[in-house]
Amino acid sequence: MYGAAIDVGVGLTTQYGLLALLIVFALEGALVGKLIPTRTLFVATVLALGSDTVGIVSVVLVAVAGATLGQIALFVSVRRTELTLESLPGSSRADAPGRADLWFDRWGVPAVAFSNALPVTRGSLTVPAAITGTDTLRFSASSVVGTSVYSVGLVGIAVGIDAAVGLS
Repeated sequence: MYGAAIDVGVGLTTQYGLLALLIVFALEGALVGKLIPTRTLFVATVLALGSDTVGIVSVVLVAVAGATLGQIALFVSVRRTELTLESLPGSSRADAPGRADLWFDRWGVPAVAFSNALPVTRGSLTVPAAITGTDTLRFSASSVVGTSVYSVGLVGIAVGIDAAVGLS
């Protein structure tokens, strides 16, 4: 089951280097590539590298940089279009902007880090953070922190798979 994912990861990494991982994570960060199996590619790339610490750190840095760049691109795009919550599809309630402001007033930018650390919610707070006027630098830092935690978790999964299956 993991053999095919490892083969794809090894093939992409061999042919395109870590640039493939950077692009895939940037697309995921911008919510354009949400359906791309980034977790699988990440884990497969780590498994392909084996226990090479420099290689694993490189994969983590590239994934974090890609996801953060994608989220910043989306964040800045939303800011430049001056998008509002009322203009979003399905947002017909007049109190929606107040709710988003209150939510960010209560939880702040750390919520971006928390959501980025979870597989399903990654990047989901980028648009609300941009709409509510969150500072770009604080958003970026929070994105880096959350994505770093996520990436380290994926390294742990890869190491666990490697130990269980004995790939190296």
